[in-house]
Amino acid sequence: MKKSIFVALTIGVLAITACSKNDDDKKDCQTCNLDSDGESISFEICDNGDGTITITSGGQSETEDLEGATFEDAIAIYEVFLGATCN
Repeated sequence: MKKSIFVALTIGVLAITACSKNDDDKKDCQTCNLDSDGESISFEICDNGDGTITITSGGQSETEDLEGATFEDAIAIYEVFLGATCN
């Protein structure tokens, strides 16, 4: 249930973010940690270089469309709005 809410919130935040096009074609990944209700969740976010990101957590991956946002914007959303630490 927590994962579903987390993914839905992420999609919603990305959907309302309007930013410039990402011109960087290299694949970049960041590992993020999120503490929620005393539980630590670790996940990896990778820029696919085609306007999408792949989020991997617990052995499951999901690809999301950035809808015009940059990879850096996506990471900032996780850090600022969700309180994750990414590196």
